[in-house]
Amino acid sequence: WNVLQALLRRAAHTLEGGFLAVSSAMLGVVVLTSAEILNVFNDPRRSSFRFSTVEDTACWSLWAGWVLPPTSLVFFAVFRAAAITEQCSRVPALVNSWMFPGRVMDLEKRYIVEYITHSAAGFYVRGVRLTATWALKLSYLCGVLLFSLLTQSVLKGG
Repeated sequence: WNVLQALLRRAAHTLEGGFLAVSSAMLGVVVLTSAEILNVFNDPRRSSFRFSTVEDTACWSLWAGWVLPPTSLVFFAVFRAAAITEQCSRVPALVNSWMFPGRVMDLEKRYIVEYITHSAAGFYVRGVRLTATWALKLSYLCGVLLFSLLTQSVLKGG
């Protein structure tokens, strides 16, 4: 268990710089793309919220659509890292379920389960354990921000 925990900590430490850089860069790209689209919709020269031509619609769809694949890959990476942590949190229950013949109450197994539980192995980013709860909170926050940007553009644009 020590080797697995050390391997996870080392991998997380090695990956966390790139993980944070890519995630922050994608956040910046999404914010800048949203700001650009909102500036176009809030332009006083536009008479309505609707696009004027088919080319205009295709241009802005491509402008907004190129952000989706990299953003979805960042979310995929976050959820996969959280899945590693969740799998590590199930190990104590697995060890506790092992049955040894002739032992009703095995104190050594209990100590091993407590050690594994208190070691809290998983994927860490800057010392914070990345769990499925944190990944869901991140996706909820991004959904709320996207929804607020869309409603703001609809209310101001039309």
